Amino acid sequence: MKRPTLLGQLFRVHTLVVTMACAALVLATMGASAVLLREHQDETLEAIALEVANGVEVEAAEEKYDTVRAAREYFSESGLQGFRFELLDKAGNVVESLGKVQDWDAAGYTVPIMAAAVTPVPKERGPGPGPGHFRACARWCGGNYVVRVVTSDVLHQAEVRRFGAVLLGALPVAGILGALLGRALFSRRLIPLGHLEEAAAASAADPEVRLAVEASAREIATLRDAFNGLLARLGDALSRERRFSQEASHELRTPLAAIRGRVERLAAEGSLSPAQSEHAARALREVDALSALVDALLLLARSESAPLPQTPVNLCDLARSVGTRQAATVDAPDEILVRGSEELLERAIANLVENARKFAGARARVRVRAVRNGTIATVSVDDDGPGIPESERENVFERFHRAAATRHSTDGVGLGLAVARAIVLRHKGTIGVGTSDLGGAAFRIVMPVLQEQSIVDS
Repeated sequence: MKRPTLLGQLFRVHTLVVTMACAALVLATMGASAVLLREHQDETLEAIALEVANGVEVEAAEEKYDTVRAAREYFSESGLQGFRFELLDKAGNVVESLGKVQDWDAAGYTVPIMAAAVTPVPKERGPGPGPGHFRACARWCGGNYVVRVVTSDVLHQAEVRRFGAVLLGALPVAGILGALLGRALFSRRLIPLGHLEEAAAASAADPEVRLAVEASAREIATLRDAFNGLLARLGDALSRERRFSQEASHELRTPLAAIRGRVERLAAEGSLSPAQSEHAARALREVDALSALVDALLLLARSESAPLPQTPVNLCDLARSVGTRQAATVDAPDEILVRGSEELLERAIANLVENARKFAGARARVRVRAVRNGTIATVSVDDDGPGIPESERENVFERFHRAAATRHSTDGVGLGLAVARAIVLRHKGTIGVGTSDLGGAAFRIVMPVLQEQSIVDS
């Protein structure tokens, strides 16, 4: 299961935040607009109802009309589009009216007599418009009549509903645009993290190594400095380990040579019993094994830390040289050039051939092949021996690793393949093991070839 990326996590959180923020903004805008529209409509409605009630009373007083005729005259003179004026008697019957409001049924709604505008309550639930579609205001007029002014609720008008639909429709668009913009900005701000990863992957553990990555954000700069400190500490530790290996190996050479010389002189005197001679021979073999181990440790330390030459090296010549010494079949063209140390690369190929000869047998068929495929060079060492079990293949390159089946029957210290891997990795290559077409083990060294322009520059 792939782990989620930091960019993906930020994108999801940002999308959620943007969506919630846009939704909150749209709802707040719609709510505030509804409140303001309702307040404005109610204020207008209350003012009109008061003005109409007073106007009818003034008309009746000035013209000596009764209230019904005064209302008829005043309604005809003061009618407003979108508003309905009604005059009701005490029984609630409409005795005079003017103006139309869509779907309004005067007999189907009840409007309390009060100064504030209200939503008319339907007397019975029917197929027509329900509550909330109208706003009305009723006032006493002349003592025995009620003036009622009715209009459509502004929140149910088509224009207002279209405005709300536009706001709701803009919500997903704003969310998507905000999320995409946030992703683009996040990607740009996370570029230094990618540079930091690349620099860390390309850096070696060395006290002098620094990840030179530009970072404007404090968190990334702090992370870079922490990595630099870790690399410095790791480089110091590795340097101390390598110096110890080199110095200890050098110091061991002299006493081992002295021990060997003394044992050889003791055996040459001829004064030893057969049992003592056997012990002397065994001691010489153990001294030889220790000498081989010291040499392998020195070579391993050198392959991991010594500066590499930058000269062209012909892998085909190295394959032919190793094959001649080890009685191996060689299949290689005239030239495949790589850059590095000729001595170390030859040692790596030789270790693979020696490993094949050791475990496949003295009479086994061993083949060394060098091929080029585009910008990649491959050196393979195949044998027809018993091969390497698949369960052991990931461990054969570990230091001092020896398979349990051959640990007591084959000489060695378990450093040959580790040295080969260290050399190949220093040359920016890879090494692996599989099954050979000859039936045994197949080791593969893969390295970048030296390009023509690089040869000219050299």
